Amino acid sequence: MPVRSLLVLAMLCLAGQAQAAPASVAEVSAADRAFLRAFEASEGTDDGQDPAQLEAHPLYPWLQARRLERALSTAPDTGLDARIEGFLNAHDRAPYTQALRRQWLSSLAARERWERLLAVQPQRPTADLRLCQWLTARLALGRTEDFARHAWAAWRNGRSMPGACDAAFDWLEAQGLMDEAAVTERLRLALDANAFGLARFLTDKLPESAQRVWINARLVRQRRGRFIERLIENPDAPVFFDDLRAGLLAHARRNPEEAGDLLARLLAARSLSDSEQHALRRSVALAASWSRAPLALRLFRETPVEEHSEEALVWHARAALWAQDWREFRRVLRAMPASMQQDETWRYWRARMRVARGKARAEEAFAALAQERSFYGFLAAQRAGRAPILEPRPSKRVPAAQQQLAKLPAVQRARAWYALADDRRARAELAWAFAELDADGLEQAALMLHDWGWHQQAIAWLARAGRWDDLALRFPLPYADSFERAAKEADISLVWLHSIARTESLYDTRAVSSAGARGIAQLMPTTAQRVAARQSLSYDGRDSLFDADTNLRLSAHFLHELLERFEQRWLFVVPAYNAGPGRIPVWLPEAALPADIWIENIPFNETRGYVRRALYHYVIIHWRLHGTPGDIGPLLAEPVRPQGGA
Repeated sequence: MPVRSLLVLAMLCLAGQAQAAPASVAEVSAADRAFLRAFEASEGTDDGQDPAQLEAHPLYPWLQARRLERALSTAPDTGLDARIEGFLNAHDRAPYTQALRRQWLSSLAARERWERLLAVQPQRPTADLRLCQWLTARLALGRTEDFARHAWAAWRNGRSMPGACDAAFDWLEAQGLMDEAAVTERLRLALDANAFGLARFLTDKLPESAQRVWINARLVRQRRGRFIERLIENPDAPVFFDDLRAGLLAHARRNPEEAGDLLARLLAARSLSDSEQHALRRSVALAASWSRAPLALRLFRETPVEEHSEEALVWHARAALWAQDWREFRRVLRAMPASMQQDETWRYWRARMRVARGKARAEEAFAALAQERSFYGFLAAQRAGRAPILEPRPSKRVPAAQQQLAKLPAVQRARAWYALADDRRARAELAWAFAELDADGLEQAALMLHDWGWHQQAIAWLARAGRWDDLALRFPLPYADSFERAAKEADISLVWLHSIARTESLYDTRAVSSAGARGIAQLMPTTAQRVAARQSLSYDGRDSLFDADTNLRLSAHFLHELLERFEQRWLFVVPAYNAGPGRIPVWLPEAALPADIWIENIPFNETRGYVRRALYHYVIIHWRLHGTPGDIGPLLAEPVRPQGGA
């Protein structure tokens, strides 16, 4: 019976039973340590000679796969191929089979065992290397029926493909299929992907008479402003409009005012249609709006708002807000499609516009939006003078459903990896285990993960279930003693420290960001080292940031430093923690601006979203800690002023 059916049956039969007792993840056992030793060594064979305790370990299949990988890298032969194939067939596509499958397919290709490769992988794969090897295998075996269609799938992308695809591309050329249109089709894809090396290679394959326009296309994207100057000086030089626009936009990202000057000269020098002129103005306006340059609103006004993309509508509206030009904002708002206008963002700003223009029914609009449990809902509640509406509803536990989940081998493996601090492999097992669960099953899975203490995954899977009302599960407040000690020692708000940690990592003490930030509050090792030195705190290196006490202590002191730097304004401290304190002075307006407008115009999408989430989290975490929703009104009451402004 599928897992989903088991869970539904359990829920129907046992709804209303008493809450199951939490089952925290156990300490690393002797069996776990024995497994780790064997796994790290990856020695031995699968001949039944392992100790019974090791074979009974839930992660034993990972060891079996690892041993097969090692054998494959040292002594591949037909006997090993048979063992690997048997293992893969027995274990379907479980997470521990993935690396073995990839390595085996590469080994079969390297040994030119084409029949076996196609038998294992009969359908065309999607990964680049796998696809190229598959095509080579078909050619080697003379299986060229419908081959062109598959070879074109490899050709039609903007990436440089592995050398294993050369044989397929040579075949297309030998068949007389690789014409100029095929080359230029891929050239366009390469340019759009900024794959300039590939674009240069493809251009060389064209006749000399066709090369100049493609060379210019590449140069205007690569050299941007410098090459646009040449196009102004040589107005008859051929260039595709899409590449001209991309080059101008890229230059405007770096220097919008200079791009504005280039735009004016470009429009005067070259013969462009009205729609092309509008598109160039709109591109520079977009980049200028990201820098909050006054140029943005002027250029947006010179383009038909009805032809805006959704992105242009958003940033045109933000530029109007930055200038507090409510008439222009109203014009943009009216041009938005109905789906955008109904989004809570623009419902909030429509109500703000009504207030600013002295129109009626603004309070009604705020009151309606205040029913939402969201960032803009909380802003609307504050404007309407109402308390935020939280309406928490705890999830209903179904013990039998969680028992069924706990029995799944993949869940047992996930729990074992989690206990061994290997979150990556544990997450892979969870994804495998929960792939077929419905929303009710995912909700029970989230409760189970919460009981393990893996709050990050509990919150994530609850979100996938679309269940948002269990605020205790979504805002669990773990490591209470560590948070309280850190906040008290650094003399900062406990609620804000929680809000930062929740926003940064969902309370994951082992989180590592792509930039290298670590731990529960995602502190960069260099920042931790500097804070420790300034505050005379102990710091034992970057791995110590995985300890909640250490991470929170250093993060709390860093937040205290930011508070001192930004005159106790959390409105600046929050984005400074995310984007770096040096960004804040650059983002300040030239004249006093309402705080909500300033937040809406934070140029980094990540940081703008981060600030919204942190403020939203503050309201709910204050309720979790103190029983009343947090008040973000004081945070937003004071206008944002220019640097050094009174």
